[in-house]
Amino acid sequence: MKKFLIYPILILLNFSISVYADDVRDFEIEGMTIGDSLLDHFSENEIKNFTITTYQNNTDEYIMLTGAEDKSQEYDSLSFHVKKNDNQYIVHSISGSLYYEKNFNKCLNKKKKIVESLKFNFGNLKSDEYDYKYDWDLKSIAYISDFDFKNGAVRVYCINWSEVTEKKRNFTDNLSVTIQINYFTEWLNNRIN
Repeated sequence: MKKFLIYPILILLNFSISVYADDVRDFEIEGMTIGDSLLDHFSENEIKNFTITTYQNNTDEYIMLTGAEDKSQEYDSLSFHVKKNDNQYIVHSISGSLYYEKNFNKCLNKKKKIVESLKFNFGNLKSDEYDYKYDWDLKSIAYISDFDFKNGAVRVYCINWSEVTEKKRNFTDNLSVTIQINYFTEWLNNRIN
């Protein structure tokens, strides 16, 4: 009888730990999280075929790798920030994106479902909700929900690009879910400011 009672207690403890997670690394996108090596999920050849985005004329510490369209089950594309010369491709930020050409309401509906799911499954999470207008195009707006942790953040957002930006930059309205560790966010904010 004692063994029988231990199992329900262990199940409750496991549930409580995950419900009240305060480590951003407890969140995954497509089975990947902060600190993972991309080599555990992709071949080196696949990684080398990702699109590379650099910052500050290729002199900065991090690069963004985007791709995996054919491997993702949930998203249209995945993006990862890794250190520029890291042969292990350790993830410091990961994003999954869905594109909504000419259907922004569908983007907002999907965002709402994701935010509700995060709040439901992780009861201690509170979101900071706000809108952001891009300085270079005040008609493009991001609708953002941030969930802050001790060591990072999860951001869920939809971007409604203006028609001018969509044409000029070949952008599409999109939803993104991003997991970032604090030190990377600080680095990125220093590059933007």
